[in-house]
Amino acid sequence: MKKNLLQTKWFWFFLFVVCLISLQIKFDIFKSFPEFIKQTSSSDPLGYFIFIIIYIISTVMMIPGSPLTFTAGALFGFWKGLVIVSIGSTVGAGSAFLISRFLIRNYIKRKFQNNERFKSIDDGIKEESWKIVILARLSPVIPFFILNYALGITKIRFFHFIIASWIGMIPGTMTYVLMGSMGKAIVYGKKSLLEWGLLGIGIIATVFVSILISKIVKKS
Repeated sequence: MKKNLLQTKWFWFFLFVVCLISLQIKFDIFKSFPEFIKQTSSSDPLGYFIFIIIYIISTVMMIPGSPLTFTAGALFGFWKGLVIVSIGSTVGAGSAFLISRFLIRNYIKRKFQNNERFKSIDDGIKEESWKIVILARLSPVIPFFILNYALGITKIRFFHFIIASWIGMIPGTMTYVLMGSMGKAIVYGKKSLLEWGLLGIGIIATVFVSILISKIVKKS
């Protein structure tokens, strides 16, 4: 059967490369972009928006998100970084899920048809979809960016996928954002008493949320 052009991985890779080269030629993004982000990140909403877009694109392109999550903590602080990454990772996961379900479903099916780990997750989703997604997010069995595409070919509802993914990603997001925020605080040490207090609350919140989510899933 003839493949739809949109269902070929090389089409999307070629499109991405063409767009990247065009942006580089026009704006010299590799030289100017890091400085632009640095200048707009501290308080300008434009910096928040750009970072979210970068996170979404990275997620769809299956680029590991931990370095970006760490960077968000260093650039924006714990609480702002947490919100920004949560939005970017959740929207990015949802985008990858929809691409998998409606554009490249057959390709993804072929990739996972002999994967025993995925079969176990797929079987579990038929019984308790939201719980299995949360457990999959908390476990390193299948990487975050691969799981987004893998779950697109299961029978889980999109809304359930989004909510369960957001809950399951929160502990990891908080941990990496906290590491970035603390790293910056240790290196520069220029924080007020209030900022240190908020960072301390962030540490407590990270531990509390991680324990709480684990207990909720176990009880369910």
